[in-house]
Amino acid sequence: MNNSPLAVLAAAVSLVALLAGLAGRAALLGMAAVVLIAVLCALALRSAGQPSRRTYAYLAGFATVFCSLLALGFFLHDPSGPLVTIGGFPAGTAMLLYGITPLGVTLGLVYGLIFDTEILSKHKQREFLDRFAKK
Repeated sequence: MNNSPLAVLAAAVSLVALLAGLAGRAALLGMAAVVLIAVLCALALRSAGQPSRRTYAYLAGFATVFCSLLALGFFLHDPSGPLVTIGGFPAGTAMLLYGITPLGVTLGLVYGLIFDTEILSKHKQREFLDRFAKK
């Protein structure tokens, strides 16, 4: 299985993140970090086999929504302006509480749902248990 395009993409995104961090561009650094996480997840999924297009679509959607929330948080944050609140919390805290935290929980749930089909098949699970389970 050829993972080199994903590896090249991960290296390019890492370079963008490094340059954004050195330039003090926090929003770009955060978005590059999210994209890097998604690319590395895709790379890890490919090592176990060929994931479905639905899984890739979810991963791309996750990264898109997460980056949009980051962009919105940076857009709403103006240190020199009035305090912007969402649901009684400052904009940054509200983004974490109402947006980013549920995304992380959703990612964990999707991982649990696809584990049997895309991470470790029933056959490989049985083989693993036969080999390493206490008898």
